[in-house]
Amino acid sequence: MRIILSTCRIEDAEKIADTLVEERLVASVNIVPGVRTKVRFKGEVLTQEECLLVMRTRAELVWKLERRYLELNTWEIPEVATFEIQEWNPAYEAWMREATTPQEAGSP
Repeated sequence: MRIILSTCRIEDAEKIADTLVEERLVASVNIVPGVRTKVRFKGEVLTQEECLLVMRTRAELVWKLERRYLELNTWEIPEVATFEIQEWNPAYEAWMREATTPQEAGSP
């Protein structure tokens, strides 16, 4: 199981989260607004307002999730940081596996 952290433009957060949950690439996404970032980019020090996204997924979906996330994120160079989770409570882990398992045609 993995936690993926990234930031995105405020106006992109809902679309990114909805798409990744709908496509079952993540079980859930926390959207944390009000993140103020200082960054050096192309020789300038910038301040930008962003949302932090905290995403939960299965290890075997990380690369597919990352590829899709990079398509959706409108930053020029999005950050994607992945953390391995050694253990979750069994009920939560079972729910997360179900939430990220593709459904057969005709299933909700």
